[in-house]
Amino acid sequence: MASTMMGRLQAVLGLDTASFERGLDRAGGKTKGFSRELSIMATRIGAAMAAGIGAIGGLTLATISSANEISRLSQVANATPETFQRWGAAAGTVGIEQEKLADILKDVNDRVGDFLSTGGGPMADFFQNVAPKVGVTADQSKRLSGPDALQLYVSSLQKAGASQQQMTFYLEAMASVAAAPFTGQWRGA
Repeated sequence: MASTMMGRLQAVLGLDTASFERGLDRAGGKTKGFSRELSIMATRIGAAMAAGIGAIGGLTLATISSANEISRLSQVANATPETFQRWGAAAGTVGIEQEKLADILKDVNDRVGDFLSTGGGPMADFFQNVAPKVGVTADQSKRLSGPDALQLYVSSLQKAGASQQQMTFYLEAMASVAAAPFTGQWRGA
């Protein structure tokens, strides 16, 4: 009886073992497919990460280049980068690009310096006819940044009651396109 029992046990185990092994083979096939999908997914994630890192690198270079350009233009304009960016944004609304704005503000500094050095130049008419009416002196202008000097110039013209034609005349004397934002004109010069 023990041998019969042992034979039956081996038969049952043998059958179950075979069934178990077939189940493992089927599971192995499914996990191979799953592994292949995981591998493809990992490759795609890696490619996306590499593209993202490349984009971040490009964005970083563009940001550095833009910051360097703002710094250079603000030096030309005799303004802080922050002030120059604010003025640049405002000037952009009337079609004046940052490079043109830097040129205008450089011209303002040049005209003020010319008057302070020689007593002549385009600012002479302003300091003889307009500035005395509103209490502005050349000495005040020499301590101002490009944007602040232009703002003082414009506000002085407004306080003195300059007509539109006079505003255009005085602003054109400062820089040929400086009048555009104040007169509503833009010639793209």
